[in-house]
Amino acid sequence: MHLPKISLFCLLMLLLFGVVADAKIVFSSRHDGVQGVYVMDDDGSNQTLLIEDEKLRPFPDCWSPDGKQIVFSSRGGEYLMHPDGTNIRKLIVPDKAYIGKMSFSPDGKSIVFNMRVEIDDKEKKSINVLNIETGETKKIADVSATFCDWSPDGKLIVFSKPGVVGDVGGTLWIMGADGHNPRKLLRPPIQGHFKAARWSPDGKQIVYLHHEYVWEPRDGFALALIYKAHRYLICDRNGENIKQLRIPKDWRPLTIDWMDDGNSVVFSAFVGLPLNERAPPPDEFPPANIYKYHIRTQVITQLTDHPGRDETLDWISDDVLSVSPQDKKKITWGEIKQ
Repeated sequence: MHLPKISLFCLLMLLLFGVVADAKIVFSSRHDGVQGVYVMDDDGSNQTLLIEDEKLRPFPDCWSPDGKQIVFSSRGGEYLMHPDGTNIRKLIVPDKAYIGKMSFSPDGKSIVFNMRVEIDDKEKKSINVLNIETGETKKIADVSATFCDWSPDGKLIVFSKPGVVGDVGGTLWIMGADGHNPRKLLRPPIQGHFKAARWSPDGKQIVYLHHEYVWEPRDGFALALIYKAHRYLICDRNGENIKQLRIPKDWRPLTIDWMDDGNSVVFSAFVGLPLNERAPPPDEFPPANIYKYHIRTQVITQLTDHPGRDETLDWISDDVLSVSPQDKKKITWGEIKQ
């Protein structure tokens, strides 16, 4: 693997608190004002801190298909690490570029992501594929995109394409894995936008989020963002048979993924933020925790419960997850040799 030696200006404490062999959900969380990456079991137990640093603010993107690696992003760049938080390596991505959410190809050899970079005083947006072994990045589409996700059969990539001002009308698009034939998957919503599409484990369905909102004059401000509802939706891979999950519309989601081999979804959300009025300042938001929703029974189970904020997350089946038990230890992330 062509990965360079890296030196970070600060120390990152990595804590391992025991066996992580059954961890299936990787997620970001802010505890006591510090951003970290954690893993936990499907039922919310065995929450284990892998890395934390408030200056770099690491966020996990996803598991590798074989469960042997986690890709995560931070203010210091994009990295791979083992599921126990060891062997952290920097990915080779274009310098001075904003890199969006990353998603592995099914064979684990490549990663797709959206990118934004300024060239000759002009902002260029694109979807790119990184070959992990060679470090080569290839642009596959000149398109403004977020939340790219690679299909389990390796043939398609689904992504969110922003709408007009304020992202109104942003919807889901789909294209071939080589960037050919990009097209709308869903008709744009009248209010708000669709985002965060994730393929089901069998590749037959897509789960996604709908933030319904308008921009209105409020309280002396020229325009204020007014949320009307938040919806959790599933459609077939061709965009048909849309089904709304029975999750309260005032639960504002941050991210979502499938779990239980497609029988449930797992998501993080702020619970109880007001609708039809201006939201409070961010420092007055309620906690954001992680929840499981069983699709057939419609039962919601809370998996985390703390006063911080759980945000990005990714689930992996225990059929592929293989992590050796680790003794309790502490490692400093300062000078890392690849």
